[in-house]
Amino acid sequence: MAPDMSGKVAIVTGGAGGIGRATAALFRRHGARVALFDRDEAALAAAARGEMGDDAGTITAVVDVTDAAAAAAACARVEERLGRIDILVNVAGGGLPQTLGAMPAADWDRIVALNLSAPFYLIQAVAPAMRRAGGGAVVTVSSLAALQISLNNGASYTAAKSGVLGLTRHAAFELARDGIRVNAVLPGPIMTPQMNAKIDDATRAAIPRKVPLGRWLTPEEVAAPILFLCSDAASGCTGTHLVVDGGLHIGSPTDAATYFARRDG
Repeated sequence: MAPDMSGKVAIVTGGAGGIGRATAALFRRHGARVALFDRDEAALAAAARGEMGDDAGTITAVVDVTDAAAAAAACARVEERLGRIDILVNVAGGGLPQTLGAMPAADWDRIVALNLSAPFYLIQAVAPAMRRAGGGAVVTVSSLAALQISLNNGASYTAAKSGVLGLTRHAAFELARDGIRVNAVLPGPIMTPQMNAKIDDATRAAIPRKVPLGRWLTPEEVAAPILFLCSDAASGCTGTHLVVDGGLHIGSPTDAATYFARRDG
């Protein structure tokens, strides 16, 4: 049965592209009203006009989620305009391909702020509104790097995404008696527009060889588990995480394509 999100209000950060945009569109299709937060005003407007239809059920806000005061003010405006906050999806994130020795302290701080501090600020900001609404659900997009590492995004990203799992567990415990569930999803290789623009053809072809499912995943394949975790179908789930990586975390000294070719050849 498809989850019915009618009457729910969801905030989605990083809502202008990739996983955030796919998540917001999915929530709208299932009846929720959605507030999109992003720093990119033009992309935000395009997202609202696109899958969401630019209707009264979608509002947007240009927000730097690494600014605690700005994030709190934006959340307060959502509750004022839409009457409640039931769901928070922390998608905004990113990394820099820097080695430990070449990483300026300012870059470390910026990546940790975006991937770890911002979800904390937003959870802190929405919790009172969720209590007033009788409960809620939070999902933060971490990364497979939280269980392994991300050479492409650097130590700051790996550390921050690992920290998200600790934040998720702690927030889940503290907020449980308020009826607020807190979980995380850990995507692996997802073909977002941003990813497609920054990788070369060799990488584009190489990744599916390592993934047991044999392909890049789509943003929609991450949005669906997020919707599940925010729905009543996951009412017993809190403080946990769901890996969405096509099986990449399983690991093998032989890449998946070579193994299956040898087995089936």
